[in-house]
Amino acid sequence: MELRIPCAELYMRLGDDDVLVLDCRSPDNWEQVEFHIPGSLRMTPEEVIRDFFVLPDDELIVLCGCEDDWENVSRLCQLLLLRGRNAVCLEGGIQAWVAEGFPTERHVCPTPALNDSHAAGERW
Repeated sequence: MELRIPCAELYMRLGDDDVLVLDCRSPDNWEQVEFHIPGSLRMTPEEVIRDFFVLPDDELIVLCGCEDDWENVSRLCQLLLLRGRNAVCLEGGIQAWVAEGFPTERHVCPTPALNDSHAAGERW
């Protein structure tokens, strides 16, 4: 059973103490779309599985994905539900959030070193 939350409903609940938004988009999409939902926490699906024990069991966990990784985020939601967490997927993911005009924050993506050997040469 997959549960979804509409963007408008999440917007109304942003800032609530009982809502945790996890941005689970792929690293490629994270770099391509340099915006995220205000207050969201960045965790890849692999990190959510690995660090499951740190997720609250008394909050609504909203998973935000994108069109390209919808199946992965949906499976992650089902896994969280099976492990006793109250989890839902954001309907339409980050694309719907942006398209519907809800607020975003810009994140800074790390840029690779221009030349790793040059960076190593600068070490003391």
